Amino acid sequence: MRAMRVWVAGTAVAIGALAGCAGSNPATPTTAASTSEAARGAEFLQPGLRFSEGAEERYRRALAEVDARLPEIDGVLGYGWTICLDLRQDKTDTEVAANAATRFKVDDATAKEIVEATRTSLCRV
Repeated sequence: MRAMRVWVAGTAVAIGALAGCAGSNPATPTTAASTSEAARGAEFLQPGLRFSEGAEERYRRALAEVDARLPEIDGVLGYGWTICLDLRQDKTDTEVAANAATRFKVDDATAKEIVEATRTSLCRV
């Protein structure tokens, strides 16, 4: 009987402690974090980097001129946006091409062509 009371009391204390934690959730983003994420997403909308209407289709056609397999790569538009961001951040042509080579899994010469196709068809820097 005593063991049962101890167990019940211990369980009640544990439940009470857990209930006290219910108000704070460290996994929930704070307002500051949400604001900074929104600012990063809005970076594409700032002057100097614009995506015109029909950019995705134009980009896929430009990539097909480099290599017919490129437009079919999963995430190809995201790769293009990342190249635009690299260009926007004033990375060197060598850095941008190296990043493109890694993303698209191509050689350096093809990566340079991809960067140029991206520059002219997807983003205007």
